[in-house]
Amino acid sequence: MASEEELYVSINPDIYRANKLNILINQSDLLSTLKRLQNLKVLARQKDDLKRKIRRHLTAILNSIDAIQKGIPTPKIPKVVEKRNAEIEPPEEVQEQFTKRAEIEEELMAIQEKLRELNS
Repeated sequence: MASEEELYVSINPDIYRANKLNILINQSDLLSTLKRLQNLKVLARQKDDLKRKIRRHLTAILNSIDAIQKGIPTPKIPKVVEKRNAEIEPPEEVQEQFTKRAEIEEELMAIQEKLRELNS
């Protein structure tokens, strides 16, 4: 007989195998999840390091740009020339947008006509 501390239970071997398989699968899934989490932590650290490097490089670039700009004299343009330049610039971009829109509408109409012909 078993002592008071020990207790034996009989389990069907098929159920035991199925449950053991489920436990092993779950343990495997947990370990693979932990592995992925560790990889993510490493990647996050690398990402932060790269961000710091980029910031350092950008600040160095901005400082060099500021130094260059301080060394370059500012051009003084007479007001008469500035007014002429302002008058000369026509709004060409707006006209291009309208022509593109018209071309798109023409293509759409042609496609719709072809669809009508095919459906007839």
